[in-house]
Amino acid sequence: MKQSNVIKGTLAVVALVAALVVGVAVHMHSVGSPTAGHSTQNTAKTATETTAKTAESITADYPGYSSVEEGVKAAGLVVTGVPLDSRERILYPEIDFTSGTPETNPQYGLTEDDIDMDALGVPETVTRVRVTKVIKGDAKVGDIIEVAQVGGIDKSGIVRRETSTTLLNEAKASGTAEFLLLLNEYDVVYNAINPISGVLDVDTDGHVTALKSSGESGGIGESLKEYMNAVS
Repeated sequence: MKQSNVIKGTLAVVALVAALVVGVAVHMHSVGSPTAGHSTQNTAKTATETTAKTAESITADYPGYSSVEEGVKAAGLVVTGVPLDSRERILYPEIDFTSGTPETNPQYGLTEDDIDMDALGVPETVTRVRVTKVIKGDAKVGDIIEVAQVGGIDKSGIVRRETSTTLLNEAKASGTAEFLLLLNEYDVVYNAINPISGVLDVDTDGHVTALKSSGESGGIGESLKEYMNAVS
């Protein structure tokens, strides 16, 4: 039986999206999740390095923020950082086989052998980031943190992309050198407060811009100073 690490917060929504297709009530967990500074799984090539069969979109619901202050308040860690390298892993649903009744829980009485777990897996890209500035939270300049984002290649070789997410490794390849990240820690790695206002481009003058256009312009500041001033 695979060892699981429960993925909390907004990533649970992605699991639910995948699982509802087959009527499974789930919480997310990952297989082979590494501890800090130590990987317990083989490094996988990223989607930009691997030729996959095709591409499919994943749509997830994330919380929105109407101001910089709201976003900073929601984040446990706000830093700027430089991406170093990335790896992929698969998120699997943790299925409850014992709670409730057959009427209230469709998986009651089943086992893992009865379910195609690979069909429910959601790929995730984990990027190592070197911290260059700390605005909020328990980190130091020079620390290496890991930031997880939904998207990658699944077990069948299909590239899956969350529609509002720009992967850090791909943004770096497109010319973004440094990022402003609004994060929360879940099981060693960090997740953005949402893919739009939690992962931003920051230039050498401290100007901040979104990686993707969205309806969240009110929640995205124009400079690092705005984020520093929002820390209470």
